[in-house]
Amino acid sequence: MVTELYSRYGSRLTTGASEMLYDALLNDEILAPFFENIDMDALREHMADLLSSLTGGPEIYSGRSMKEAHAPFKITAYHFQRVAAHLEASLLEAGISREDTDLVLAEVGKTRGAVVNTDG
Repeated sequence: MVTELYSRYGSRLTTGASEMLYDALLNDEILAPFFENIDMDALREHMADLLSSLTGGPEIYSGRSMKEAHAPFKITAYHFQRVAAHLEASLLEAGISREDTDLVLAEVGKTRGAVVNTDG
């Protein structure tokens, strides 16, 4: 169950994966422009809190709603999928098992409707 993952992995699943994810996103020529003039420290913390709250950790996500946070950007399904691929790689690199990585991706995938806001 996804809500038990934090007890298994701790901060590797949250802070560790978040750090690696944003390092990868900032190095992705297609996605990096979304993060210009963004407070990356705050964003990394929000992602760690989100992952913690999704996986049974102690952090409560207190950021804006997914829809509100992503509304200013033209995010397509392609962008969402590309971020998901980076998240997958980050989780695996952090030592999260394939099965548990798939659970986290499925949970994060539920946010797609709130994040994707344009067709093209």
